[in-house]
Amino acid sequence: MIDDLIRMLAHCLVPGRFSTIPVRRSPGRVAGIRGRLILCAISVSLLLTACHSGPKAIPEGTMRSIMRDMLVSQSVLQVDKSALDGMRIDSVEVQTAILGKYGYTMDDFRFTVREMSMRKSNPLANILSGVAADIKYSRVGAEGRYKEQLRIDSIAQTRTSDTVFTSDTVLRGKLDGYRIAYAGPEPADSSVPAGTYRIAFEYSTGSHARSYTKSVRAKRTERSGKTTESTLWLPTAKDTVGYEEEISVGGNVKLLEMTLSEIVRRDLPADTCYLTDIRLVHVLPVRLARRQLFEQLTGFPEQLYLYYEKRYFDSLQTSGGPVPPFAGR
Repeated sequence: MIDDLIRMLAHCLVPGRFSTIPVRRSPGRVAGIRGRLILCAISVSLLLTACHSGPKAIPEGTMRSIMRDMLVSQSVLQVDKSALDGMRIDSVEVQTAILGKYGYTMDDFRFTVREMSMRKSNPLANILSGVAADIKYSRVGAEGRYKEQLRIDSIAQTRTSDTVFTSDTVLRGKLDGYRIAYAGPEPADSSVPAGTYRIAFEYSTGSHARSYTKSVRAKRTERSGKTTESTLWLPTAKDTVGYEEEISVGGNVKLLEMTLSEIVRRDLPADTCYLTDIRLVHVLPVRLARRQLFEQLTGFPEQLYLYYEKRYFDSLQTSGGPVPPFAGR
């Protein structure tokens, strides 16, 4: 048997030259040749495996993590479009990136799904149940962090907001015709800063007031002359209650007007309305409010690296040389 293998190997290496060579049958020579043949067979097997490697099977635990990340990523991209930064991306690109993080490809994923579905036990159902449990567990913590973030954002917007108009005038009876006009912080510029404006006041409509008869009409006038209006209806209130509503103002607006309007019917008695403590507050966007609150609490800007880099370059311009900004301190 060994002789035949030796001749076959020799014939494969150099055909026609070793077919008649006699082989000595010493035990040491036979053992050495057997070892070389085994080593050669293993090397050829590894080489063939490397050259013809197919899809890899993903372990069940890793498969659970991959599917969880896929579902969460898709949900985030559907809710928060800003994460895409204006790019159009499909689910295949997201899934490919997630698989790459774990060291696998889409072919590996498809192969594993097909292989698992062919099993009698079909572990895919257990994997999906585990994914649902993971998401439910993480959602509890995420909801807590989200509520805490909302509280921080509310504090930031409250502390950084700017009251641009306030009045203690008391309005009684008919509300129709009262008007507030805001043209920005600089009268000469006549430019209303973009953002959200919160109109608030205390009011009551009396016991016999009708719904959808009193409103606040917000009118935005752009520099081009184009106007945009929106109507905020006041609910009926037997007792004095607080009212608060937000108005969005885009860029290039030169005048913001708010007018109290009332629909009066001649065949009905006038409502005994009461309104006072009118306030118009400019609320900063959340990200800007966070940054300003951070500066107020710490005395430093949010981007410390950019802050010190700017100070360094400013020192170069004033000193005429590369002097560190903290020299002499």
